[in-house]
Parts: sequence; C-alpha cells; structure tokens
Amino acid sequence: MSDKPVIESYRYHVMLCCGKQCEPEEDRSLLQYLKQRLAEEGLERGEDAVRANRAGCLGVCLQGPIMVVHPDGVWYCNLNRRNVDRIIKEHFKQGNVVRDIVFHQAGETSGKV
Repeated sequence: MSDKPVIESYRYHVMLCCGKQCEPEEDRSLLQYLKQRLAEEGLERGEDAVRANRAGCLGVCLQGPIMVVHPDGVWYCNLNRRNVDRIIKEHFKQGNVVRDIVFHQAGETSGKV
C-alpha cells in the first residue's frame, strides 16, 4: 500500500463555481483574482490559510458566480472583485460572514440568513 497524499493545513476551503453560466472557460479571471488576493493577504499558507479551488457547476445558476466556503457551509452569490475583497477581509480575516451576499448557510432555514 502506498503512502497517502499530504497537503498543508488550511482554515477555509473555498470552491468558486467556474461553470459555463458563472465563469466561462475562456475567462477564469475571478478565480485568478481570488488566488492573487489570497497570496497578497498572506492567506496561502499557515494556520489561517484559505485553500481555493475551482468547481464545475454547483447547480445554482442564478446570481453567479457562486462561492461555497467550508467548513462554514456559507454560499455567496453575485461575486465580483469587490465582493471577493469583502469576503477576504470580513470572512477570512475577521471571521464575519458577509450577510448581504449570502443566499444559504448550512444549518439555517432559507430566508433566515
């Protein structure tokens, strides 16, 4: 049996929808921007690191691009560079969910986010 893969620890795992409706294949600029900003903010490594990955369609094609943040189970919509910056500052660095762009959070009933 071979050794299991090893990855560095991280605090948040972010999946950004890169489905055709949210971010077409030829334009991955928002994902690139997210990764660039995480690096600039020192969130690539260490105990507060944010692991960012692209996802195929997340099945919510309205008000995209969509981002899911785990372990919090927070689903953000209407993403653009400004909102990505807000998520990095308020959620990842300060621990506060950016409520006005959340449309679902695990464990909460719809309409109460």
